[in-house]
Amino acid sequence: MVNVITRPTKVTASLPAAGQGAVLAQSGAGAKLANLASDEGFTPLEFMDAALSGCLVLSVRIAARKLGWLDRLKTVNVEVTHHKAHDMPSRVEAFDCAFQIDGDFSAAERDELIARAHDLCTVGNTFEQGAVVRDVPFAGMAQ
Repeated sequence: MVNVITRPTKVTASLPAAGQGAVLAQSGAGAKLANLASDEGFTPLEFMDAALSGCLVLSVRIAARKLGWLDRLKTVNVEVTHHKAHDMPSRVEAFDCAFQIDGDFSAAERDELIARAHDLCTVGNTFEQGAVVRDVPFAGMAQ
């Protein structure tokens, strides 16, 4: 029997009237929110890029495990670059994903890992399929 452990999914961003903002996940993880390009921390667009690259590296490992290739996987890196749309509304219109998969794989096997990673990646699938964004009452973080 598989024991599935879930992680809380709520994240709150806070920004004081003066000073730097922060993002805090209910799981306890946190990061500084960059107000300006010169600020330390992530911009919201960098958070999107990080979510996609993080999801894809984890998905490559999952794919390698499902294919029985995990013992051959040394490291995986995914570099994500976004491209903003030139027209309105303000949005990202495309993401470029560059994969570096180290291990004893043929070119065809690397392509298979990448294809399966895209199929598995919840973040990438959400970006491609879209999601409803809706406003609900603020409840704060449960302690």
